[in-house]
Amino acid sequence: MGRYRLDPEWCEKADVFLEDAARHLSEGHYWLVCFEAHQAAEIYLKSLILSLTGSFPYTHDLSELLEILARIGISTDESLMAVADLLTPHYTLSRYPGRRAIRYNRERANRCLESSRKIVEWVKRLEDP
Repeated sequence: MGRYRLDPEWCEKADVFLEDAARHLSEGHYWLVCFEAHQAAEIYLKSLILSLTGSFPYTHDLSELLEILARIGISTDESLMAVADLLTPHYTLSRYPGRRAIRYNRERANRCLESSRKIVEWVKRLEDP
């Protein structure tokens, strides 16, 4: 599979989510960090799929997005799947107070932010210079 170009508008949106996540971490809004980290990773993965296929799937499951990429020739590794699995639940869990099966704290927020950055950097490394 050849290299590709990401849509700058998609990247800008995802980068704003990452910037906001870092700011919210310092402000102690841990649930929001996890949500924004998920969104940044999702947008980068969908941008990659869009650049390769001309469309993107309507899912928020990051592991599913990585599996779609694998089917079209972009291979991933277990560590990337692990961070996708870590981030995916936060699309939903972080948004609904009282329905959380987990506690949002600084440690969890840091893990989510770092996981998102791993996915984003992986996508960026594949892009044409």
